[in-house]
Amino acid sequence: YMSENQFFSISSYEELESTVASFPDNIKAYFRRRWYILECSKCDEYLFYVNPGVTPNPNQRDKSYDIAFDYGLKFDVKGTVIPRQMRSSVEIEQLLRDPSPMVKFYYDKQSHGRRFDMQNRLFVVHHSFVDEHREFYLRCAWGTKQKIYQEYCNNVKKIKFINYEGCTASVIFILEREKNKLTYSINGLSK
Repeated sequence: YMSENQFFSISSYEELESTVASFPDNIKAYFRRRWYILECSKCDEYLFYVNPGVTPNPNQRDKSYDIAFDYGLKFDVKGTVIPRQMRSSVEIEQLLRDPSPMVKFYYDKQSHGRRFDMQNRLFVVHHSFVDEHREFYLRCAWGTKQKIYQEYCNNVKKIKFINYEGCTASVIFILEREKNKLTYSINGLSK
């Protein structure tokens, strides 16, 4: 339907709609979701690198990292959700305390094919206990995220990271336990 290069060159919603106009409805929905998530990830990256001591990767085509901290740590920022098979309430509470099984899942199951790369990753995990379909609402909670990312950046040297297969991983949970009331957890940062 569309090559990766074509998809990544789309610069507006109008252009996306024009490109997918002749596609079947399910394929249109797939590309709309994928484009929305891509645009949200660009905003997430921006909200990290507006903080002092954080810079974006100057080469947008380089997939090895998205943001770099002045002291040398680099991360590929991945907005995601809790894997479907880990969404029981007991498992979610366990993951909030120790997201290592989820990090292992992300590296093992989502690092295949063309995108395969075992680099440092900062996972921004969105989960609504109210309704898992509210993921999109959580992905674009920019005011809340700005404050969370600022706290993360201000304390990055204090965070205890997860190591997996030679990579450094970090997890930020953006949570909705009550409708329209967001909370968060920066794994490995003691409060």
